[in-house]
Amino acid sequence: PDVIDGKTFTTTVVDLNPWVEYEFRVVASNKIGGGEPSLPSEKVRTEEAAPEIPPSEVSGGGGSRSELVITWDPIPEELQNGEGFGYVVAFRPSGTTTWIQTVVTSPDTPRYVFRNESILPFSPYEVKVGVYNNKGEGPFSSVTTVFSAEEEPSIAPSGVSATSLSSSVIEVSWTAIPWKMSSGRLLGYEVSSM
Repeated sequence: PDVIDGKTFTTTVVDLNPWVEYEFRVVASNKIGGGEPSLPSEKVRTEEAAPEIPPSEVSGGGGSRSELVITWDPIPEELQNGEGFGYVVAFRPSGTTTWIQTVVTSPDTPRYVFRNESILPFSPYEVKVGVYNNKGEGPFSSVTTVFSAEEEPSIAPSGVSATSLSSSVIEVSWTAIPWKMSSGRLLGYEVSSM
Protein backbone atom coordinates (compact mmCIF):
# COMPACT_ATOMS: atom_id res chain seq x y z
CA PRO A 1 0.00 0.00 0.00
CA ASP A 2 1.05 3.59 -0.63
CA VAL A 3 0.10 4.84 2.82
CA ILE A 4 -0.08 2.78 6.02
CA ASP A 5 -1.84 3.89 9.20
CA GLY A 6 0.59 5.32 11.78
CA LYS A 7 -0.35 2.62 14.33
CA THR A 8 0.54 -0.24 11.96
CA PHE A 9 4.07 -1.63 11.93
CA THR A 10 3.82 -4.40 9.31
CA THR A 11 2.49 -4.66 5.79
CA THR A 12 2.39 -7.18 2.96
CA VAL A 13 3.91 -6.20 -0.37
CA VAL A 14 2.25 -7.94 -3.33
CA ASP A 15 2.78 -8.35 -7.09
CA LEU A 16 6.52 -8.97 -6.79
CA ASN A 17 8.43 -11.11 -9.28
CA PRO A 18 9.29 -14.67 -8.21
CA TRP A 19 12.89 -15.56 -7.30
CA VAL A 20 14.11 -11.95 -7.16
CA GLU A 21 16.00 -10.33 -4.27
CA TYR A 22 14.31 -7.25 -2.81
CA GLU A 23 15.23 -4.80 -0.08
CA PHE A 24 12.85 -2.30 1.49
CA ARG A 25 12.91 1.16 3.06
CA VAL A 26 10.25 2.82 5.19
CA VAL A 27 9.49 6.55 5.22
CA ALA A 28 7.47 8.17 8.02
CA SER A 29 5.10 10.91 6.85
CA ASN A 30 2.61 13.40 8.23
CA LYS A 31 0.60 16.39 6.93
CA ILE A 32 3.80 18.33 6.28
CA GLY A 33 5.49 15.63 4.18
CA GLY A 34 7.78 12.63 4.31
CA GLY A 35 10.89 12.25 6.42
CA GLU A 36 14.17 10.57 5.62
CA PRO A 37 13.97 6.94 4.46
CA SER A 38 15.16 4.20 6.79
CA LEU A 39 18.26 2.19 6.08
CA PRO A 40 17.48 -0.65 3.67
CA SER A 41 16.30 -3.97 5.06
CA GLU A 42 18.28 -7.13 4.52
CA LYS A 43 17.82 -8.56 1.04
CA VAL A 44 14.98 -11.06 0.86
CA ARG A 45 14.38 -13.35 -2.13
CA THR A 46 10.84 -14.26 -3.15
CA GLU A 47 10.06 -17.94 -3.62
CA GLU A 48 10.50 -19.77 -6.90
CA ALA A 49 7.65 -20.32 -9.37
CA ALA A 50 7.31 -21.86 -12.81
CA PRO A 51 8.30 -19.44 -15.60
CA GLU A 52 5.50 -17.31 -17.02
CA ILE A 53 7.06 -15.69 -20.10
CA PRO A 54 8.13 -17.57 -23.27
CA PRO A 55 11.05 -16.45 -25.44
CA SER A 56 10.42 -13.73 -28.00
CA GLU A 57 11.79 -13.30 -31.52
CA VAL A 58 11.67 -17.02 -32.31
CA SER A 59 13.11 -17.39 -35.80
CA GLY A 60 15.94 -19.17 -37.60
CA GLY A 61 17.07 -20.42 -40.96
CA GLY A 62 20.42 -20.59 -42.68
CA GLY A 63 23.04 -23.04 -41.54
CA SER A 64 24.69 -25.83 -43.47
CA ARG A 65 23.23 -28.64 -45.54
CA SER A 66 20.88 -30.94 -43.54
CA GLU A 67 20.47 -28.41 -40.69
CA LEU A 68 17.51 -26.65 -39.14
CA VAL A 69 18.68 -23.59 -37.18
CA ILE A 70 16.26 -22.20 -34.56
CA THR A 71 16.98 -18.93 -32.72
CA TRP A 72 15.31 -16.86 -29.96
CA ASP A 73 15.99 -14.02 -27.54
CA PRO A 74 17.09 -15.52 -24.18
CA ILE A 75 14.94 -14.80 -21.11
CA PRO A 76 16.65 -12.39 -18.66
CA GLU A 77 17.48 -13.79 -15.22
CA GLU A 78 14.87 -11.67 -13.43
CA LEU A 79 12.12 -13.41 -15.45
CA GLN A 80 13.41 -16.99 -15.08
CA ASN A 81 11.49 -17.36 -11.77
CA GLY A 82 13.80 -20.03 -10.33
CA GLU A 83 16.82 -22.28 -10.59
CA GLY A 84 17.24 -24.96 -13.24
CA PHE A 85 15.98 -22.68 -16.01
CA GLY A 86 16.12 -23.88 -19.63
CA TYR A 87 14.27 -24.08 -22.93
CA VAL A 88 12.11 -26.71 -24.64
CA VAL A 89 12.54 -26.48 -28.41
CA ALA A 90 9.74 -28.10 -30.42
CA PHE A 91 9.59 -28.40 -34.20
CA ARG A 92 7.91 -30.42 -36.93
CA PRO A 93 7.80 -30.41 -40.72
CA SER A 94 4.92 -28.20 -41.87
CA GLY A 95 1.78 -30.23 -42.46
CA THR A 96 2.65 -32.96 -39.94
CA THR A 97 1.15 -33.49 -36.47
CA THR A 98 3.97 -34.88 -34.30
CA TRP A 99 6.32 -32.45 -32.56
CA ILE A 100 10.00 -33.29 -32.13
CA GLN A 101 11.19 -31.87 -28.78
CA THR A 102 14.60 -31.28 -27.28
CA VAL A 103 15.81 -29.55 -24.12
CA VAL A 104 18.40 -26.75 -24.03
CA THR A 105 19.66 -26.51 -20.45
CA SER A 106 21.66 -23.27 -20.65
CA PRO A 107 19.56 -20.15 -19.87
CA ASP A 108 21.88 -17.93 -21.95
CA THR A 109 21.72 -20.03 -25.12
CA PRO A 110 20.01 -18.21 -28.02
CA ARG A 111 19.85 -21.06 -30.58
CA TYR A 112 19.52 -24.74 -31.33
CA VAL A 113 20.75 -26.56 -34.44
CA PHE A 114 19.06 -29.82 -35.46
CA ARG A 115 21.23 -31.89 -37.82
CA ASN A 116 19.82 -34.80 -39.76
CA GLU A 117 20.61 -36.15 -43.23
CA SER A 118 16.88 -36.62 -43.89
CA ILE A 119 16.23 -32.84 -43.79
CA LEU A 120 15.41 -31.66 -47.29
CA PRO A 121 16.86 -28.29 -48.36
CA PHE A 122 14.76 -25.19 -47.81
CA SER A 123 11.88 -27.10 -46.20
CA PRO A 124 9.37 -25.28 -43.96
CA TYR A 125 9.17 -26.33 -40.30
CA GLU A 126 6.75 -25.17 -37.63
CA VAL A 127 8.75 -24.11 -34.58
CA LYS A 128 7.96 -23.05 -31.00
CA VAL A 129 10.19 -22.55 -27.94
CA GLY A 130 9.02 -23.01 -24.35
CA VAL A 131 10.57 -22.50 -20.92
CA TYR A 132 10.97 -24.53 -17.72
CA ASN A 133 12.71 -24.45 -14.35
CA ASN A 134 12.81 -26.61 -11.22
CA LYS A 135 9.23 -25.61 -10.40
CA GLY A 136 7.73 -26.72 -13.69
CA GLU A 137 7.11 -25.85 -17.31
CA GLY A 138 6.03 -22.45 -18.56
CA PRO A 139 4.34 -21.42 -21.80
CA PHE A 140 5.54 -21.88 -25.36
CA SER A 141 6.03 -19.05 -27.82
CA SER A 142 3.59 -18.81 -30.69
CA VAL A 143 4.32 -21.11 -33.62
CA THR A 144 6.44 -19.65 -36.40
CA THR A 145 7.72 -21.04 -39.71
CA VAL A 146 11.46 -21.58 -40.16
CA PHE A 147 13.10 -22.97 -43.31
CA SER A 148 15.87 -25.56 -43.21
CA ALA A 149 19.23 -24.72 -44.76
CA GLU A 150 19.31 -24.03 -48.46
CA GLU A 151 21.23 -26.12 -50.96
CA GLU A 152 24.10 -24.50 -52.84
CA PRO A 153 23.87 -24.49 -56.64
CA SER A 154 25.30 -27.74 -57.98
CA ILE A 155 25.82 -26.66 -61.61
CA ALA A 156 27.34 -23.60 -63.26
CA PRO A 157 25.57 -21.35 -65.76
CA SER A 158 26.10 -22.39 -69.39
CA GLY A 159 26.44 -20.48 -72.63
CA VAL A 160 28.73 -17.81 -71.21
CA SER A 161 29.72 -15.24 -73.85
CA ALA A 162 31.34 -11.82 -73.80
CA THR A 163 31.11 -8.95 -76.29
CA SER A 164 33.28 -5.86 -76.26
CA LEU A 165 31.17 -2.68 -76.33
CA SER A 166 33.96 -0.11 -75.99
CA SER A 167 37.55 0.30 -74.82
CA SER A 168 36.42 -0.08 -71.20
CA VAL A 169 33.11 -2.02 -71.30
CA ILE A 170 32.39 -5.69 -71.98
CA GLU A 171 28.90 -7.18 -71.90
CA VAL A 172 28.73 -10.69 -70.40
CA SER A 173 25.71 -12.96 -70.89
CA TRP A 174 24.83 -16.53 -69.90
CA THR A 175 22.00 -19.05 -69.79
CA ALA A 176 20.25 -19.24 -66.42
CA ILE A 177 20.73 -22.44 -64.50
CA PRO A 178 17.65 -24.61 -63.91
CA TRP A 179 16.59 -23.89 -60.33
CA LYS A 180 13.91 -25.42 -58.12
CA MET A 181 12.41 -23.29 -55.35
CA SER A 182 12.64 -26.42 -53.19
CA SER A 183 16.43 -25.98 -53.15
CA GLY A 184 16.38 -22.42 -51.81
CA ARG A 185 16.30 -18.87 -53.09
CA LEU A 186 18.58 -18.11 -56.02
CA LEU A 187 20.02 -14.76 -54.95
CA GLY A 188 21.98 -13.99 -58.10
CA TYR A 189 25.12 -14.63 -60.08
CA GLU A 190 28.72 -13.62 -59.50
CA VAL A 191 30.76 -12.55 -62.54
CA SER A 192 34.54 -12.69 -62.29
CA SER A 193 37.24 -11.83 -64.83
CA MET A 194 40.42 -13.80 -65.37
